[in-house]
Amino acid sequence: MNREKLFEEFINECEKEPLTFCGQGNPNADILIIGKESTDTSEALIRDKIRLCRDKVNRDAPRDINSQNKTWCYYQKLIDEIYQRKSEEPNKWDFEKLAFTTEMNNIPSKRSYLTKEIKDGINKRLQFFKDSRFIKSFPVVILACSNYINNDKKNGYQINQTFGVEFDNEPNSDGSPIGEHKKKYPTGFWFYTHHSKDKQKLVIHTVQLSQIQNDMIKDMANEIRDHLTKLGKI
Repeated sequence: MNREKLFEEFINECEKEPLTFCGQGNPNADILIIGKESTDTSEALIRDKIRLCRDKVNRDAPRDINSQNKTWCYYQKLIDEIYQRKSEEPNKWDFEKLAFTTEMNNIPSKRSYLTKEIKDGINKRLQFFKDSRFIKSFPVVILACSNYINNDKKNGYQINQTFGVEFDNEPNSDGSPIGEHKKKYPTGFWFYTHHSKDKQKLVIHTVQLSQIQNDMIKDMANEIRDHLTKLGKI
């Protein structure tokens, strides 16, 4: 089944739930970015969130990259670095031409915090992601949501179970796992890589991108570019 049909299936799944936030961007992209939650709590816009991804385009309104949303700024930097490109319109957001974005927390909020309600909602959303053929179809998934998802025994190896991957546990020359990327960054900055057994899917787990540093952006981009190159997609 082609991606367009999977996308329409995804829309129907969102409406059936129903979900206040479905996603937006290019459904034919190779990269899925999952953030923490939408910060837009406007009631009117919440009701429109499901329909947003029907547009299949980047954000309509021009965005000044120097003064607007910091998370989007780093999404833009990451996509530009992966594809070694310059934005067609440097003062507008266009990262969604090459990515599809959604959120881990279905409840829009101005700040991130894990209440029982949000934890329960995230668990339900993880099952939704696991069951969705559209979500499964992305060869690269970036989980830019920090502690909203965990990959340990206590939490049931959420990343492995949801996305069908395993942590890259093979040792580096220094004995550390090749999937652990944090030694060269300040405390609190990190990313981890995971692959499916057939090496067709790469999942990166990291902090919220509004907190990230430029050297991490480049290192993450290199991992993603290498993966997409091996798959013949770049």
